[in-house]
Amino acid sequence: MLPLQLRQLPFYCLLFLVTYLSVMPSVETPGFELSDKVLHFLAYLGLAVWAYFGFPKAGWKLALIVVLWGIGIELVQWQLPTRAFELLDILANSLGALAGWQIMKGLQRICPRLA
Repeated sequence: MLPLQLRQLPFYCLLFLVTYLSVMPSVETPGFELSDKVLHFLAYLGLAVWAYFGFPKAGWKLALIVVLWGIGIELVQWQLPTRAFELLDILANSLGALAGWQIMKGLQRICPRLA
């Protein structure tokens, strides 16, 4: 097993936070109106970006794992009485993960020392 590197810590922390918030009962925040799908997109975009930083040699397989994680979370929500399964959430999660990964690949082409 490889030792945890400091550059991987933000990814694991964000993965824990996204997972925790995804399985806890949803909370309405008064005065805060932002589309649920935008939040899904941004959360998985962030996961993909930090995955790229944490595991720069992992390649597209790690992006696929982030996408599959989002699908898995939605399947878990299907079983929870306080959450709801939505195909559009899967789409938003997947698009966010793929967008984050592509952004990082593009940035690395511009600045190879990025990762």
